[in-house]
Amino acid sequence: MKKLAGYRGGDIVYYLLSVVPFFLAANAGIYEGMAGLAAGLYTALVFCRCNYFLVSPMFLAGSALADASLQGIVCAAAPIAVMGAAKLIHYLSARPMGLFAANVYAFAGQLPAFAFVPAGYELRFAIASVAANQLFCYCALLICYALIVRGVRNKLTTDETVGGAVVVMILSLGLYRLDVYGFMPFFAVLGWTVMVSLRSFSVPAALLIVFSMGMGGSIASLDMSVCGAAVAAYVAACAFKKLHVLFPFAAMMLSDLLAGAFFEAFAYTPLHIAALAAGGLCYVLLPKKLKARIAVYTPENRIAGAKRLLSHGRAEVFARLNSVANVFYEMGKSFSVRTDRPENRLPAPQEVARDVMLTVCAGCPRREGCQAALGGDTSSLFVPAASSALLTGDAGAADMPTFVTSRCCRIDALLAGCKSAAERYKKREENAKRLDLSQRVIAEQMYGVGNMISDVAEDVNKGISFDERAENRLIEELSYKNIVCTEAVLYTKEGKVQASLTVRRADARKRALDETVSAVLGNRMQRVGEAQPLGSDKVTLSFAAAPRYCAVFGEASVRKSDSADNGDSRAVRKLAGGKLFVAVCDGMGSGAEAQANSSSTLAMVENFYKAGFGNEAALNMINRMLMMKGADEFSALDICVIDLETAIAHFVKLGGVQSFVKRADNVDVIESSALPIGIVEEATPYSDSRLLSGTDSVVLVSDGIVDALGADGVRLVLSRTDTLSPQELCDTLLAKATEYGAKDDSTAVAVRLIAG
Repeated sequence: MKKLAGYRGGDIVYYLLSVVPFFLAANAGIYEGMAGLAAGLYTALVFCRCNYFLVSPMFLAGSALADASLQGIVCAAAPIAVMGAAKLIHYLSARPMGLFAANVYAFAGQLPAFAFVPAGYELRFAIASVAANQLFCYCALLICYALIVRGVRNKLTTDETVGGAVVVMILSLGLYRLDVYGFMPFFAVLGWTVMVSLRSFSVPAALLIVFSMGMGGSIASLDMSVCGAAVAAYVAACAFKKLHVLFPFAAMMLSDLLAGAFFEAFAYTPLHIAALAAGGLCYVLLPKKLKARIAVYTPENRIAGAKRLLSHGRAEVFARLNSVANVFYEMGKSFSVRTDRPENRLPAPQEVARDVMLTVCAGCPRREGCQAALGGDTSSLFVPAASSALLTGDAGAADMPTFVTSRCCRIDALLAGCKSAAERYKKREENAKRLDLSQRVIAEQMYGVGNMISDVAEDVNKGISFDERAENRLIEELSYKNIVCTEAVLYTKEGKVQASLTVRRADARKRALDETVSAVLGNRMQRVGEAQPLGSDKVTLSFAAAPRYCAVFGEASVRKSDSADNGDSRAVRKLAGGKLFVAVCDGMGSGAEAQANSSSTLAMVENFYKAGFGNEAALNMINRMLMMKGADEFSALDICVIDLETAIAHFVKLGGVQSFVKRADNVDVIESSALPIGIVEEATPYSDSRLLSGTDSVVLVSDGIVDALGADGVRLVLSRTDTLSPQELCDTLLAKATEYGAKDDSTAVAVRLIAG
């Protein structure tokens, strides 16, 4: 009972209905008394993980309905016993049952056929029967595995398609032999199949199904005209498939009447035409929703619909992304507007003097006398003292005019007020500057996000072309490697081939998977993504054409002799779009604080580049954020972004020392006078580009190496080092710098391209 605990009512119904195909297969035996064809179908279902304890009784019942003799029962029981023993053996050994093993077990289940050769038949007929059963078993294994294990919505390979056609033919053979008082269910099923195939399958697939059914009827009746009439009925109906469903139905019936009445294609009876009409009307009378559900189960319709949806939705997504980008642009504009103070404000000394007048002189009993003597405004008298307070932080009596020192009764309070007003002014200016800097950082972030979203919108709007032929071929080739691919989508974007495959989790790590994808697509493909829905045993893999070059790198670093931590940081990371990010960041000073500054700065730079921000936007934002943190947090930054497709290296330098490109015959030196990041409000990076070859190496170093060897010394070491290994280059540079007494943190990173 535990075996049945996980099954729902619908599952039990499906198992109960399986008695029908078992009966039809058993009824299609080559000669009476043999139920071997049903045994092939049974073996296939057990192999495809159907419940042994549920499917076995259905197989026995279907076989008994076709042949209730002792021979029939024994021939049906033998495969059950063999598959039961096989299931137990494989369970105990923890080894899965393979396709070859399943065919061997199917053959073993057919051995009783040799013991029950009916009278009047020779042994060769039993051999032929077993051979036919084995062939049917193999075909059933292929199609059952594709529909049950891979899923009903997935594309079939050529082998699976042929296997499915054979299974349909055999079941139709058994169906044709049924005659209920002159009424033949075969023609009812044929009418239903023709009508369903019009809206649910492609023309080649539908034609193959109808042809296979017709062949089954022709073999059973020994009259090939049955097959011809079936195909003619479908072709006639197909001519009107785009019209209302009644038109193809009428065409099917008319074609059958012509074939049967005028050409005497087969035994024509009113019950025959009634059966065909009944089957067709069963589909015609179905509700539209149910017809749509039947049609959507075909992989061709489903995938084509998804592709149409993608094409139709692209413009809408493009428009919405542009709208979002515009929102960020407007937000950036609002934050870029300066709101700290008006344009016509007073100079700093006058503003401080006015503050003193309003605060100190406001409660003075002699205020009116001073104002009368000076024309109403006394602030001009305090400008010299205010200037001194702003410059030195203090103000004395000597900074006041004689008019004030000789008459003012609150001179001490006045001088203290100048000092306080100057401090308040400096504090306001500092806060205003920080607010202005914060607004600029936020504005640039908004602009950067807007630009990134605009780039994504443009990328979405670019044309995509699908290759269904290659998709089918890929699924087929993977099946030959025992890799179950339930769905494959291949498309070309900007001239680059990309693929998305859904495979079993057990197949996702197979090396043959990557090799087959590359072979079928004619490009060297690499995995760029992987996703597995929660609770699913399927994995969706994303592939993209591998760039022309791959990169190898080396790195070496040593801290300052009297420091516990290295103030240098380095990074080598892959970016989207086939690019490589290489950077060295030298924090101010040495030790733990320098290391923290350089690592945080480099992490921010790396994340901005990963997010798709451009050089200018990313570096300006990071620069202003560092200035907001404090005036002493600055770092020298060396960046190199290498395009692995074009082999172009883009250098960006902010205070870093020279960078180098080691070539076969010379060494290029890239240098700049740009200030480190985090010193001035407006960062102005230096940019340069170099085209690399397969023997060139990009070398980034920190100031510890250049200070010890000099730029010419580094260039000389690189030119004399006869190696293509980036790691050996870094080790040699560090060893030479140490030998020449490097006094600062020293770091070297080298990268070399290798043609893919």
